Amino acid sequence: MITYKQIISPSEDLKSTILKLLNVTQGDGLFEMNYVERKLANDYVAGAFKNDQLIGVGIARSMGPNDFEYYLPFGLEIRLWFQKYQMGSFDTLAIEDAYRGQGIGQEISRMRLKWLKEKGCNRVIGVSWVSGLAHTSNRVFEKMGFKAFKKVDHFYRETSLKHPFDCPGCKVHPCSCAAILYVYENL
Repeated sequence: MITYKQIISPSEDLKSTILKLLNVTQGDGLFEMNYVERKLANDYVAGAFKNDQLIGVGIARSMGPNDFEYYLPFGLEIRLWFQKYQMGSFDTLAIEDAYRGQGIGQEISRMRLKWLKEKGCNRVIGVSWVSGLAHTSNRVFEKMGFKAFKKVDHFYRETSLKHPFDCPGCKVHPCSCAAILYVYENL
């Protein structure tokens, strides 16, 4: 049986497991422990567990009016959204390979949407990595009612230059993968 819960004050072992899951699924070296600790301290971290073993993790955050810079490659109107709406973000989602395609990402995402709604968010955005891999977040976004806004080629190039990681999608450095911004407006 799979159980779902918010991860609060995890052990060092669980923090390490979160970090490993994020890096295995999204690129070795992409995330560091300070990222995990910052998210646990400031944002919402939901986990899926099978027999007390973490098999999925998703992170969400409520954003302020000046937190738009990361999203600007998708268009200058993004800045206006951050002024007009209380924005929320699906920051990352990672599911163990053996458990992908079973609705775990959707359940974690329902938890994230609920938390963002409780935080007063009335628009949620998320970036889907166009990696060419079989299981990417675009399916979760679309099943949850998010709408594709815009695709940007080579979206992760600058990030991979600043923080080198081994991209499991394009397998080159710097990363040449595209990304699609998804928007959820029905909170």
